[in-house]
Amino acid sequence: MDLGLKGKVALITGASKGIGKAIAEEFAKEGAHVSICARGQHDLAAAAEELRQHGGTVVATPADVTKADEVQQVIAATLTQCGRIDILVNNAGDAWFGHSVDTTDDQWRYALDVNLQSAVRFTRGGVPAMRQQGGGRIINISTAYARTVFAPGTVDYGAAKAGLLLFSRAMAAELAPDNILVNAVCPGFIHSTLANSLSDSAMALMGFPSREAVHQFLHQFILLKRIGDPEEVAPTVVFLASAKASYITGSIYDVDGGYTKSVI
Repeated sequence: MDLGLKGKVALITGASKGIGKAIAEEFAKEGAHVSICARGQHDLAAAAEELRQHGGTVVATPADVTKADEVQQVIAATLTQCGRIDILVNNAGDAWFGHSVDTTDDQWRYALDVNLQSAVRFTRGGVPAMRQQGGGRIINISTAYARTVFAPGTVDYGAAKAGLLLFSRAMAAELAPDNILVNAVCPGFIHSTLANSLSDSAMALMGFPSREAVHQFLHQFILLKRIGDPEEVAPTVVFLASAKASYITGSIYDVDGGYTKSVI
């Protein structure tokens, strides 16, 4: 199936590994040019090298998405080297386990900044180019845990990602006259560096003996009884950016193995 993405320019944040990298690779396979950013320069460079094997332009810009000036550097580098931004995927995020009542103001600010405000910054920076081009796509990567409590101690992450869902719907309404379609994707528990970190925190705080024990505990809430892979999230994102999704905006898609359906 031709998704109509050949030659398009996709900017993906937090794309040096995990879900973000899988999304960038899926776009590259479809013939799109990709611009990626992340804080870790070594992982970013390695991801860029892999993406270049698909033949398209790859722009890799080290950036901390909580810093407005670095966000603008990513936008500028993309426009300079690719000439346009057709697709924006706000994927950058971070999470941890902790005791919610002990979460400090600084931790709350960081959770909101990296999981929500970063998407606001990139949207604000990318929309002018999309308007000038006559349209575009924005896909925000939230989480299944934005609509239900995942575990004690993740309230700041869940609250920020819930805000991202409302932001997505508000932007869909506001940007529809500009032919900019905005949707959100909510992955469940997916194998990644972040998932490993959360599993390790769960071991320390909740007494699980191993990561596998954490996963086995989670299986009871997932209809498919397994943890997902980043490559199982990426196709939904790419579809929403494609010509085949030209009548979809303001929607939320769960890619969670049935987790949401089992707990809500």
